[in-house]
Amino acid sequence: MEKSALQQARAAYQPKMPKALQGAVKVKEGEPTQSVDNQEEIKKLFPNTYGMPLVEFVPGEENEMKSMNVGVILSGGQAPGGHNVICGIFDAIK
Repeated sequence: MEKSALQQARAAYQPKMPKALQGAVKVKEGEPTQSVDNQEEIKKLFPNTYGMPLVEFVPGEENEMKSMNVGVILSGGQAPGGHNVICGIFDAIK
């Protein structure tokens, strides 16, 4: 099967590393979050994540790399670009 010009361009695309993740970074946790309304209902729907703090990436110190586990949560439905996100994460951490 012959690839179209668009398919070839998409296959050649190399995602850019966001500036916030370039160089050494560390995670800074902020204040716990909550919804504006219906807190109890939403807390029941998202018991493992509701109320978690905001997370910000800030410049950190260079240190020796150690092994890590990386998880990706996708919406569960078909959506274009999900595999690109996973490939970009893989390329960035290898």
